[in-house]
Amino acid sequence: NSKNDIDELSLEQIKGIYSGELTNWSEVGGDNEKIRAFQRPADSGSQTALERLMGETPLMEAPSEDVATGMGGIIHEVSQYKNYKNAIGYTFRYYSNEMVKNNEIKLLKLNGVEPTKETIRANSYPIASEFYIVTAGEPKGNVKALIDWILSDEGQALIEEAGYVSLKEEE
Repeated sequence: NSKNDIDELSLEQIKGIYSGELTNWSEVGGDNEKIRAFQRPADSGSQTALERLMGETPLMEAPSEDVATGMGGIIHEVSQYKNYKNAIGYTFRYYSNEMVKNNEIKLLKLNGVEPTKETIRANSYPIASEFYIVTAGEPKGNVKALIDWILSDEGQALIEEAGYVSLKEEE
């Protein structure tokens, strides 16, 4: 939540929070408040990303009231819960900045790096998802034309306009 004093966490602290090892904000430099760590439903893209981030560290089982549904649900829960200051959640930058646009949350630095388009594009922000185009064999015809267009200045501009981070820097 935007009112939480914490502006930065390490990946190890994130793992500690979501494993249940760290349960109070004071353990990561914040106020003496219980951490309310929201999760997403099993098999959602965001939950899968958290599981991948956790690696071998076991993920704690979230109380059912701390499982937020819908793409904007976690943002709503973290920003609006009656004890909102102690909440933490996760989602993709695109959802928080472009789809939900809730100014009651803040995106945290991870390992000292802010989640900006520039740091995501440069692979310096420690968490990012990449999207691929996969073809059966060498692309030909309309498939090749589509891939060429996506990689063109016009295609990359549309990706930025839609709120994602393009491969090319904005001009």
